[in-house]
Formats: sequence, C-alpha cells, structure tokens
Amino acid sequence: MQRRHMLGAMAALASSAYLGKGYAQGAGSSVPLHVVVPFPPGGGTDVLGRAIGYRLEKLLGRPVVVENKPGASGIVGAEYVAKSDRDGNTLLFSGLVPSVRYYSRPISQIGAELAPVCMIARSPYLVAVNPGVPAKTLGEFVQLARSKPGTLTFGSPGNATPQHLATERFRSQVGIDILHVPYRGTGPMMTDLLGGQIQLVFATVAAAEQHVKSGRLRALAVTSAERLDRLPDVPTVAEAGIADFVAEIAFGTYVAAGTPAAAIGGLNRAINQALADGDVRGKLVEQGFIPVGGAPADLEKSLLAEVKAVSELVRSGKVRIDAA
Repeated sequence: MQRRHMLGAMAALASSAYLGKGYAQGAGSSVPLHVVVPFPPGGGTDVLGRAIGYRLEKLLGRPVVVENKPGASGIVGAEYVAKSDRDGNTLLFSGLVPSVRYYSRPISQIGAELAPVCMIARSPYLVAVNPGVPAKTLGEFVQLARSKPGTLTFGSPGNATPQHLATERFRSQVGIDILHVPYRGTGPMMTDLLGGQIQLVFATVAAAEQHVKSGRLRALAVTSAERLDRLPDVPTVAEAGIADFVAEIAFGTYVAAGTPAAAIGGLNRAINQALADGDVRGKLVEQGFIPVGGAPADLEKSLLAEVKAVSELVRSGKVRIDAA
C-alpha cells in the first residue's frame, strides 16, 4: 500500500512538472507522438488508439501519428516500443498484457521492457457465430460441439490474446473440444467468421455489434454480468445456462522502460484528460467500451494480477496456450 501511494504521489508530482515543460517536446512542438497499435486496422485497439490519439493531438498541440505494427499476437508492436527511445515520444496502445511472453516470465521481470502509463478502457465480449452454424443459443452450441468433438473452430486475434484466453476458459468450463485458429488481428478474424471459415469468436462489442445488428452474425451471449442496453435481446452467459462465467478485455498504454517519470506523468495526465472529454467518451461508449483512466500504478496492479491469474491457469492445464 505504501508503494502504491508513493507511486501515485510521484506520478502526480511528475505530471505537474512535465506539464510545466509542455509535454516532452514542448507545447506546439513539431516532434510527433507516435501511437503504436500492435494489431491491424479495424480492431478494438485500433479504434481506441485513433480516437484518443486524435484528442491527444489537440491537448498536446503536437502531431500524433498512429502506426499499426501487427504480428505475433502483439509482440512485434510491443517490442518495437520497448526498443524505442526512452523519451515518451512512442506510446503503445495494447491489451492489458502487452506481450504474450509475459505469461512465461517471473513477475519480477514484467516491468523490464515496458512501463505502464494509463488504463484506457474495458469491454465485455460478444459470443458470436456465423449464421450457418445450427445453434440458436449458447447452450445449443455447447451441445453441438460435444456431439462433434474437435470439429468446430473458434478464431482469435492471435495466440494468447485476451479473446483467445477467454474462449479457452469457456471451453474448459463447459468441457468442449473446439479448435483454435489464430489470426493476425481482429479484422482478419472477423472476415473469416463472416465468410464461414470459422464458426465462433469471443469478440469485442466494437468488432461484432454492427454485424450482429445487420444479421450477418448471430450473438449467442454477452460475457458481462448484465445484459447490454445496446443489445437488450442478447442474454448473458449465465442466462444462457452457464453459471459463474464473466469475462472482459481491458486496454492500456505503455512506454519503453526507463522513460523519465516526468514524461510518463505528463502522458498519463493527457490521456486522462482525453478520456474525460465528452466527445471522446461518447465515441468510446458508442463502440461498446467503458472508459477507465487512472494512475500508472493502477495499470501496473491490473497487469500483474492478470499475468498471475493466467499463468496459474496455464500451469494447471485449465487453459492451453500454443508456443508463441
């Protein structure tokens, strides 16, 4: 607790000092802030990076360039940022766990490459299938999978991504054998689901909602504790007859480890200001996200808890992760 208070006080002090210098390169600087999204365009991370990046450009008075660097379940983009200059000018927008390699590392080494800046948002998943799948409910899909073990497929944006892990948890809990097909991002995954090449996904609301409403996909359930106001006819997993299953994806921002505390504090404050902006919040909520924000220490705490929880599930055999 003392460490958390100390981190919070340091972040606040650093933030004010950093703002006094005008954010890293100075207000109105021509030096751009590079926002790195480790997945292709079209996914939830990309939506967040562009929505908040646009607002950061206004707040910082400097160019913001969004760059997509997909590959290896986000590892390519994460390592690019980890190896960037430690000046706060390169910012990673990623899932809560920026690299799947974190799951195989000791907790003490988690902060060796990337430093947390700010939690961005969270979102439940829609459990969606191609309309050609002969299952109208989640219970019917489970029965179908049990009758055809090792035949049906589920997609994910990449091995050990949050969507993959959520589906593995579900698969383990209900006792079905379905095959994992990893993609290089949400966009390609959704394209193949729409085309019928795979049968099921756990997708963010941002990725799946428009296709559900158009009838091109069927939503079997939502993984939140309660139904979504925007999709009132879609039951929760619990309402579909499967108790004690709630899952959500969270997103955060990171910079290279060793970046000065002043730079991290300034970026944290700017991101929190962006998340508090009415237009930005409205855009995120419209896409199915719940804005979060907070201090770097809050993101660090959530990151370490997630890595520990998933690592324990992997060791116990309750979820399976292919070698990355």
